[in-house]
Order: sequence, then structure tokens, then C-alpha cells
Amino acid sequence: MKKVVKRYRLAILLLGLMVLVPSLRLQAQQEISWKTLAGVTYEYVQNLDQNFWYGKATFSEDILALDGQDILIRGYILPLDFDQKLFYLSAYPYSACFFCGGAGQESIMELRLQDPKARFELDEQVTLRGRLRLNDRELELNYILEDARIYEEP
Repeated sequence: MKKVVKRYRLAILLLGLMVLVPSLRLQAQQEISWKTLAGVTYEYVQNLDQNFWYGKATFSEDILALDGQDILIRGYILPLDFDQKLFYLSAYPYSACFFCGGAGQESIMELRLQDPKARFELDEQVTLRGRLRLNDRELELNYILEDARIYEEP
């Protein structure tokens, strides 16, 4: 009888873990908005070696808490080369993006795709999942989405 009770308890424990673990994975990723990412300020500093100025980012506490986290974000794809190897995600379509429409650099992020063969269309609106990495160095965007992939709701 004790063996049956132990097996029953073990089965309930395993069933509970099967239910709990997937829900923890869903909670681990959070959907963020571009409005949240707008919480950044810039101090313009000069690179004396190469003689140019750039905006060194200072991130808000809310943004700092997202560094290295698995996130979901929705935006517009901007392919940056003809080979489709470099993509940015923008809060705005191409006509209003950082490069063309005067939006700030907090409105775009570099995509480092999980699948290097993935292809997208200009202004394709997508929800992506990936690990957010913050960057305050020159010559790279402030936001980089690593292991980026299309998010499909379960």
C-alpha cells in the first residue's frame, strides 16, 4: 500500500511540474514596448582617435532590468543589405524610421537572427522573440536582439 501511495505522490508531483514548467517559460519572456525602450538619454562624447562625436547611452532602471532577458517585441523589419544578412527592427515603418523619418536611435534595434537563412520583406510587421542586449558603445545600436526569431503564440 505504501508503494502505491509513493507512486501516486510521485505521479502528482511530475504532473504538477509538467504544468508549472511551461507556464514559467511563458512568464520568463515579456512583451515590451518601444515606449519602454525610449527611457534612454544620450551624452555626446568625442572619439578622439577617429575624430567623431557619438551619443553614449544612459539607460533607465527599467531598461537596465531588461538586459539579458528574453523578450517579445513587435516592429517593422528593415533589411539593410541586398544579401539580407543584416536586419534592424524598427518601431516605425521605413518612411518614418530612424534613418529616414527623424525618429530617435532608441526606436531601432539590431537583429542577430537565430536562423541566418531567415528572410524578411521591407516593412514586414512581426513580433520577435530573443534576448535583449544593451549597448552603450559607439558604432553599434543601443539595442541588440540576440537569437531573434519569429514569435508564434502557443
